[in-house]
Amino acid sequence: MVTPSLVEDPTGPRWTPARIVVVILVVAMVGMWGYVLYLAIGPGRQPPPDRLSDPAFATAAQTRCEAAHGVVDQLPTANEAADATAQAAIVDDANAAFDAMLRDLAAIVPPGEEGDLATAWLADWRTYLGDRTRYADALRVDPEARLLVTPKDQDQITEFIDAFAADNRMIACATPLDVG
Repeated sequence: MVTPSLVEDPTGPRWTPARIVVVILVVAMVGMWGYVLYLAIGPGRQPPPDRLSDPAFATAAQTRCEAAHGVVDQLPTANEAADATAQAAIVDDANAAFDAMLRDLAAIVPPGEEGDLATAWLADWRTYLGDRTRYADALRVDPEARLLVTPKDQDQITEFIDAFAADNRMIACATPLDVG
């Protein structure tokens, strides 16, 4: 009686077509992920399209935005307001600080294409500031009013403001979180 051996026959095929296909698929997936990582974090990574090549505006903007937030941080929070009218007054005071910030930033916009990017970002900020003003006005009429943000390219305009701020390392210039 012959007992079956657990050892494969050395003369039999070691590379079956199925094994070859699996190895090719594994190598292809590893290669694909290597390429993705190369593009994401390696030397193949492209800078964001709205990154300013001269960081002077971004540096000055970060400082000015921090100052505006310093003013807003001194204001009472919305939940400290006695009523919706008082809350609207707090939003108005914060809006005044942000309006002054935008005027100061408009005065230092760089020339050329980078200036066009910064000007478009400031225009988005102005739109958002208008949304905040409408919100404060609505609070005076309806205590249950909500901040409605203008859409842009099927997204909220705040997404564009925040992306430009992040791409240029101006985190303090992102949309504020003082109302909601």
